[in-house]
Amino acid sequence: LGDVYKRQVQLYYAIKANPHQRILELLRDLGSCFDVASDGEIRTLAAMGIDGERLIYANPIKTGGGLQACCDVGVHKMTFDSESEIVKMAQGCPGATVLLRIRIDNSSAHVDLNKKFGVGRERAVELLQAAQAAGLDAAGVCFHVGSQTMSADPYLNALDLAREIFEEAAAAGMQLRILDIGGGFPIPEPKVRFNLKEMLKQINARLDEDFPNVEIWAEPGRFMCGTAVNLITSVIGV
Repeated sequence: LGDVYKRQVQLYYAIKANPHQRILELLRDLGSCFDVASDGEIRTLAAMGIDGERLIYANPIKTGGGLQACCDVGVHKMTFDSESEIVKMAQGCPGATVLLRIRIDNSSAHVDLNKKFGVGRERAVELLQAAQAAGLDAAGVCFHVGSQTMSADPYLNALDLAREIFEEAAAAGMQLRILDIGGGFPIPEPKVRFNLKEMLKQINARLDEDFPNVEIWAEPGRFMCGTAVNLITSVIGV
């Protein structure tokens, strides 16, 4: 991702974008981390010899099977956006490092995941405090602006919200240390125009300005694999 990675952003490849074995093997050997959303994905990577410390269970709605897989293979990082998830994580994976997923308004996204996931900004610190009270390591905030986002504006708006939450949490005595900027970086499509270099330059500048001492994660999926492979299929009728 060019300039955005001069901050040594920790990459978590979202394997739901393409879980082909050769892609996973290549990224494993290159030292990538992985964003997983199910017990099947967790156990697939474990069977490939990938340590649980390299995984984040980034599904805000977790299953019992997923939490059990986390315990079995040593996954200790996960996301949440509701009180019920706090209870599940505290019981299933005590002491886990958790990031609160916040909702971002981006109606221009190709797939707007914020219609499904994320808590409103007004409840953010309340839920972080609840996670901490439940014995979890409430370490920071995450967001996903939506797939195929073609300008920096949604990211900058999300970073403004995240900065407010970090400041409010600090005033409440919580020192957040991780910010996960998700995925959504665009790839070429017909009739789609964007300036990726300028987008990343703006995002990186904001990270340097507002989060200079914060650990930055990202969860690109489509961006990493979308132009790397071709789909071959058979047309059996027109």
